[in-house]
Amino acid sequence: MLRRLVPATAVATLLIVGVTGCTAQNAASADCAPSMSPGALSDNVVVLGEFGQSPQITAPKDTEILSSQRTVISEGSDRSTVASENSLVGVNMAFVDAESGKKLYESPGFVDSDMAPEYLLVSEDMANPLSEAVRCAAEGDRVALALSPEESMQLAMQLGGTPGSALVGVLDVTSTSPLAAQGPVRGLPNGYPAVVTNEDGVPGVVLPPRAAPKGTTSAIRIEGDGAVVAAGDNVIGQVLSVGWDGTPQQNTWNTGLMALGSEDQISQSGNTFRTELTGAKLGSQVVIVENEGGAARVVVVDVLGVN
Repeated sequence: MLRRLVPATAVATLLIVGVTGCTAQNAASADCAPSMSPGALSDNVVVLGEFGQSPQITAPKDTEILSSQRTVISEGSDRSTVASENSLVGVNMAFVDAESGKKLYESPGFVDSDMAPEYLLVSEDMANPLSEAVRCAAEGDRVALALSPEESMQLAMQLGGTPGSALVGVLDVTSTSPLAAQGPVRGLPNGYPAVVTNEDGVPGVVLPPRAAPKGTTSAIRIEGDGAVVAAGDNVIGQVLSVGWDGTPQQNTWNTGLMALGSEDQISQSGNTFRTELTGAKLGSQVVIVENEGGAARVVVVDVLGVN
């Protein structure tokens, strides 16, 4: 599958920066407090079609709003895991112009069920009406979102909406997950550095007192249960890279999620380890030892999504 991360200002743009922390578990529904409330516009949107199907959206006429609103139209059956703070939420979205009724945007996943959903990042540091609309939502929820003219101005312009009109959207929540690998932990092969994680899932590396093995090898430390990464997928994940001398090289746990590209994009991305992610399941943590040309390093990748 993947994962496109979507900011409020650009439906088709990756939002992969600004995450500075994570929680290893999503909260249960009773422990989560949504920041947006239902309102006159979101409550009265008429939506035809079942969850997962392309919605036919009719917005009520002559309903002005000053702030954005969200209403949960239908709920998924399992509410044990919801989109709490620092969650990655898979969605399919559709938007219409509240004034004209014209459909402005529809996620590819509504048209073709084999297409990956888009992704929203639920984070107070990156709060926006789109991501806040799915805060505390669970997989299987369908949410109606009414964006006020002020908050939807830039997005409406990009989508060709009526200037000064509100936007009305429907978001189907296809998944919720934390920003760290989840699954059973495996032992690493002999000669690999030790990798440990704290309670938030953030990894650390303990290097062995020996020279790095030649070439590039990899092993799964945490095995997720998601879809299998293909060579052509643009992987999104967390990366910790440490030189064999212990020098930190890269740490997205401090700087934010990043897109790692596909195998064909290695020359552009510089992520020479990308081939080692092909075949891993989403939600996995892959430990890679690279020693090409004498520049040895360890790369720990939490594979969170693909596009």
